[in-house]
Amino acid sequence: MIKTGFSFDYCGERKKFDREGTYKIDDNLTVTCVRREFKKYDAADWVIWFENTGKENTDIISNILDCDTSLPLQHIGYPRSGLLAEPDYPALIWQNGCVDGNVYNFDDEASAVEYKLHTEYFHPSYKNRYSYRNVTGRSSDGTTPFFKVVSKGKGAVIAIGWTGGWKADFLYDDNGNVSVKTGLQNKTNFYLEPGEKVRTSSILIMEFSSDDPIDVTNKFRRLIKEHFSHKTCGTSRDGLMAFELWGGLPSEEMVKRLRKLKEYDIKLDDLWIDAGWYGQCKNCDTPYGGDWYMYAGEWEINKRVHPNMLRDVKEAANDAGMSMMLWFEPERATGHVPIVKEHPEYFIPKNNGDYIVNYGNDEARNYILEILSRYVKDLGMSCYRQDFNTDLNVLFANADADDRKGISEIKHICGLYRLWDDLHERFPHLLIDNCSSGGRRIDIETMKRSIAFFRSDYQCAFNSNGNVYQAHNSGINNYIPYNGCTTKVKNDDYNVRSSYSSSWGCACYNAIFQEMEHKDFLWLKKVTDEYRRIRRYFSCDFYDHGSKVYDLTSWAVWQYHDAQSGSGIVMAFRRDNSPFDRVKITLKGVDFGAAVEFESLNDGTKSTVVAGNTDGDIEIVLPEKKSSIIYEYKIIK
Repeated sequence: MIKTGFSFDYCGERKKFDREGTYKIDDNLTVTCVRREFKKYDAADWVIWFENTGKENTDIISNILDCDTSLPLQHIGYPRSGLLAEPDYPALIWQNGCVDGNVYNFDDEASAVEYKLHTEYFHPSYKNRYSYRNVTGRSSDGTTPFFKVVSKGKGAVIAIGWTGGWKADFLYDDNGNVSVKTGLQNKTNFYLEPGEKVRTSSILIMEFSSDDPIDVTNKFRRLIKEHFSHKTCGTSRDGLMAFELWGGLPSEEMVKRLRKLKEYDIKLDDLWIDAGWYGQCKNCDTPYGGDWYMYAGEWEINKRVHPNMLRDVKEAANDAGMSMMLWFEPERATGHVPIVKEHPEYFIPKNNGDYIVNYGNDEARNYILEILSRYVKDLGMSCYRQDFNTDLNVLFANADADDRKGISEIKHICGLYRLWDDLHERFPHLLIDNCSSGGRRIDIETMKRSIAFFRSDYQCAFNSNGNVYQAHNSGINNYIPYNGCTTKVKNDDYNVRSSYSSSWGCACYNAIFQEMEHKDFLWLKKVTDEYRRIRRYFSCDFYDHGSKVYDLTSWAVWQYHDAQSGSGIVMAFRRDNSPFDRVKITLKGVDFGAAVEFESLNDGTKSTVVAGNTDGDIEIVLPEKKSSIIYEYKIIK
């Protein structure tokens, strides 16, 4: 049974609670802990609300820990000093978030460590306490808010729901218990005015043991799919299948390219128009130059580039079977756009030349909501793509008076949730693509409302490396079943297959300088048909049979298994310098002795194997280096 626990300082005392409920602290302050249980998954989540129900300001609330609890682990006698830790010893597993985006330009190996898992052992002669923080005030920047504590096959997954700055501290004691303390990273030290009500971060804990019928990764993936994914908002779509056009590409050229897709019967779901379509920029043809970036905050279509206000592009997209997906960065505005001067009260004081829309201000948030709603209706948008490229930690740290520390961040982040919730209420079909310089705002609160379609800005490069995609994929799939990847490379099956995810984007005909010939369209037709055939598997159970890191001498091998239908896919990649032309794997999620039929998507050949052979169910042979194969399989008896 997972124990609820939270604490805070009030009136000179530490207030600590070990169960959900409503607590009347004094005449003014009421605190409510809302908890949900997910018994099917041995999991629970909770969130804390602070409300002034009195007639005067509350006293100062400070040092809030939204999670202040203890988790029991299997206690194991420690080895003698100087011995290496072994896999069964008590450990904490944490995950890299996104790295400094500058390394994308020159260092594939450093770029590939995004979403890499790390194991830290608790050991009395070494270390029994670990502390983690994200950076820039974006929830998965630097470190993701997902942790696992484990000992001898028993433990728990802990996930933090806060799209700002968070902190997490873990302490292992001599009795085999792990103290877990999480909360907001920036200082919380504020009073509440009469009628004021705020919430802080949410927490999700899922217990597991070696006796569980499914492994930890897939137990958590299933929990997320059922209770913490965009599908809880009502949409039935697993994700996006998008064709990208740079927003500064003239409408005439956009229409021309869409007609070529229709001519070759290339079927995608979403026309993704990225940045550069707005404001009064004079040079916005290319993503890597011009002045388009200076007009963030001026969300009016650039008539010089799009004289028909994108209506002709919408018609061409619909005619090709696609709906519109449009890029915005509504939280940020540059200093010279009109709204900053017309309504300075809408903004938090500027940060490095940028102004941040204060989502804690109802008028400011509603101003953004109405802009977005207008475009969703006018263009029939299937997806709203939200980007965000600013460091918020420093901004929030300096935004409040000493007796209101933390309030600006709390209200802004909760305003972001309300904005997205309002969009879902108005447009239940709408997908929200949660970009933030790539996947820098991934947590259980954003996952409930959106998809991280662009899980890394590494994908921005026109010659990005599929081996980096593979490393990202092996890491992020441990926790997040709905995520996305895009490639701009054409005529390269290895690269494009490396990018296949539950959401996928094609950007090989995106920028003004990218050209497509007859053979290129035939290739694009082939890979889009292939992806459409297998896309349903990418959010199913995930098994990693190969290398999990950027190692060009190894293979990457993944299995996605649909337990309900008894079918799935195996994807194998022999990397650039691997000396081995074959590998054997044993299928997971398939009963011993079951007959399984495989079909190669490379050449259509079929074969049948019996699951459970000690030397591997299936041998995969790839004679050439840097090559790939996909098998679709189904259990036939």
